[in-house]
Amino acid sequence: MTESIAYDYLRLVLEEEFLAVYLRFSNLGILRYELTNIQELCAPLLEGLNDDDRFLRYEVIGTIADYLQEV
Repeated sequence: MTESIAYDYLRLVLEEEFLAVYLRFSNLGILRYELTNIQELCAPLLEGLNDDDRFLRYEVIGTIADYLQEV
């Protein structure tokens, strides 16, 4: 997955699965910053994988949930 596709994929997952957080980050103007942090955490998961893989989505959701507990 290229960086821009990975970023867009993570933005979509964050928006669909964590809408309140997505809106809060967006309203605070920190959405890009937080997504960049999430992208760094998810980089090993996204490398060479297909965005249609439902197990990838579950792993990404879990990684985002863990990240959100720390912020």
